Amino acid sequence: MQRKLSSATIAALLTTAICSMPNAAFAHDEKEKPAGSHQEMAMPGMEHSIHASPATIKVQISTAPGELIAGKEIPALLTLTDAQGQPVTFDNLQTAHTKKIHLLIIDESLTDYHHEHPVPTGKPGEYSFTFRPKNGGNYIVFADLLPIATGKQEYAKTEVEVKGDKKPLNESAGITAMVDGYRFDLSAEGGNTLRAGEAKLIKVKVTKPDGQPADILEPVMGAFAHGVGFPSDRSSVVHVHPMGVEPEKESERGGPDLSFHLIPEKEGYMKFYVQVQIDGRDRFAGFGFKVEKEEPETAPAMATTTSHLSDEQTKFLNQYESIHSALAADDFTAVKKAAQGMTSLNEEQKMAARKIAASDSIKSAREAFKPLSAEAVKVVSHESGYFVMACPMVENGKWIQTTNKVSNPYLGGAMPTCGSVVK
Repeated sequence: MQRKLSSATIAALLTTAICSMPNAAFAHDEKEKPAGSHQEMAMPGMEHSIHASPATIKVQISTAPGELIAGKEIPALLTLTDAQGQPVTFDNLQTAHTKKIHLLIIDESLTDYHHEHPVPTGKPGEYSFTFRPKNGGNYIVFADLLPIATGKQEYAKTEVEVKGDKKPLNESAGITAMVDGYRFDLSAEGGNTLRAGEAKLIKVKVTKPDGQPADILEPVMGAFAHGVGFPSDRSSVVHVHPMGVEPEKESERGGPDLSFHLIPEKEGYMKFYVQVQIDGRDRFAGFGFKVEKEEPETAPAMATTTSHLSDEQTKFLNQYESIHSALAADDFTAVKKAAQGMTSLNEEQKMAARKIAASDSIKSAREAFKPLSAEAVKVVSHESGYFVMACPMVENGKWIQTTNKVSNPYLGGAMPTCGSVVK
């Protein structure tokens, strides 16, 4: 077996999620709850979005004339409309992170980050919120939404201009942040170098002003912390939750140690904010990273005369890969078709394939894929050229691939890169 990541503990311990949005055009002028997750999201089987789907909702932000001024509390209106121009109401949205709308707002310098939750005004598709920008210039606004119509998380994007002094991009790379006397120290497994597309275990230790460990972190949006990252061009957003048990009661407390599983989307500078709540107040600690270029994908090893696979095993693995690819693509029809034609090597494989073929939903097909994957892992146990992957958001969520680039069959398009190599 081959190993890509520096530590298998990422996969063994991870109970986090990442939201990453690819480039999106500006819009200017909860079903089943995953085990171990607080998310209330509609998903094919079990989703907490990593790569957000293309935006289907248009976002507009308006304010009274002359009110967009740095340093001033700004009352603003958010308007949401669908592709047909119809208002998107609260009833059209599902809850994610305990809220139906999240606005992630960042300025040009990447030093002024806001996380706001607009509320309905009474007019369909219109929501009100306030925020106080520290700087002048351009602010990018990402609206984190989960439309009922698609069941997939998306980030609609817009921008606003604020009057006042602009600050240039600040590419300081800091691993220590001080907020209201609280100290936040960051470290990364294997050194502080991050690489685009590669998983990294990030640890943050929070210390009280008196030097004692800050084990007083309060639940905030269903977690003890939230991590949000932006590349220098602000073309995307990465959202991660800390590993470990999430709070179920408001009385629970977390800290002082937080661990995040982070996969930067692109090379270059990245600003990463850790949001915690102490004494009922949000604190945002900012860190800077230099993200290096993505390494080429590792190709599968070529079959050689030393291969232990029989022709029947090779055929089984090829058919298995067809099911895996269809599940990762959320193509239920292709999943059933591939399973119906599968040639099995033993009774366990035959039963798993039959269950997939007889599934009445992609959710049940994914559940039946687990025992089939367990059989596939056994087949390749002594073979090179295969990677055993694991998804921490799914119980017994293992599968095999012939490349090290994660393609998650259990979470599909909403969470395609959740997981890591374990063998």
